Amino acid sequence: MQMTHRASADSLNSGFLEAIKERFGAKEVEIIVKDVEDNKVVNQMETFHKLEKLRRKLKSVKIDPALDLSALANDVNL
Repeated sequence: MQMTHRASADSLNSGFLEAIKERFGAKEVEIIVKDVEDNKVVNQMETFHKLEKLRRKLKSVKIDPALDLSALANDVNL
């Protein structure tokens, strides 16, 4: 299970940790904190080239047409 939470550092409090405990119970979790760039300008050509590189890398991957992607997403977002 994965959860993403975006907030300012000033707004983090014990309620944040309690929400994690409530959601994950006694499971071991990993917490990663990183700063987020505000208003990052998206370069369309750079994005296109990254996607093309990824498409070439995954070219040989075949996905079963019967795969229910919605059910898979629901399992991940429990």
